[in-house]
Amino acid sequence: MNNPIPVNDKNTHTIDFEPVFEMFNTELSKIGISFELVCAGGFVMQLHGYRGTVDVDAFYRHDAVIDDIIRKVGEIYHINRPDELWMNNSISNMNPEPPDEYCEVIYTFSNLTIKAVSITYLIGMKLHSGREQDIKDVADIVSADKNERPLELLSQLKDMGFSPDISDLLDAFGAAHGIDWLEVYYNEHQAELNDYY
Repeated sequence: MNNPIPVNDKNTHTIDFEPVFEMFNTELSKIGISFELVCAGGFVMQLHGYRGTVDVDAFYRHDAVIDDIIRKVGEIYHINRPDELWMNNSISNMNPEPPDEYCEVIYTFSNLTIKAVSITYLIGMKLHSGREQDIKDVADIVSADKNERPLELLSQLKDMGFSPDISDLLDAFGAAHGIDWLEVYYNEHQAELNDYY
């Protein structure tokens, strides 16, 4: 039986999804379906080495045949959860599908193409959601990238079509760099920040 080995990454179990996608492709090819999905969420965080995930949030065409294949593959690898399959498209309830220009192909199989949103686009999606874990994820990205330019990032996100709340963005930068850094930033950029408050 094929089983990806969960590895412990910062106390989070991480699944190697490549063989899972290979099996998904095999099942698609058996019935002659070509399929494309665009991944976001924790899976993109995992791709970039920020944190692990146990599921894949993706944009894709949703129907009973695809759900059955997802369920079957999840059962083979023992990665479905009692309340959720290993892959779902519930992210489309909160966000429109990303434009192709902000995605890159990460896997190509005979019947399956898998794309992922860029890390900057993912930041926009996470700020749009505004959940506690999403703000923490943005803070982790900002910290790892040593980004100390929130207004520049805000401008990039607006160019991508997002309208993030400046408070959430600054909260993420504060979590990334510390409250002292944030206080200095406020003092040095007070005039620019006044345009947003």
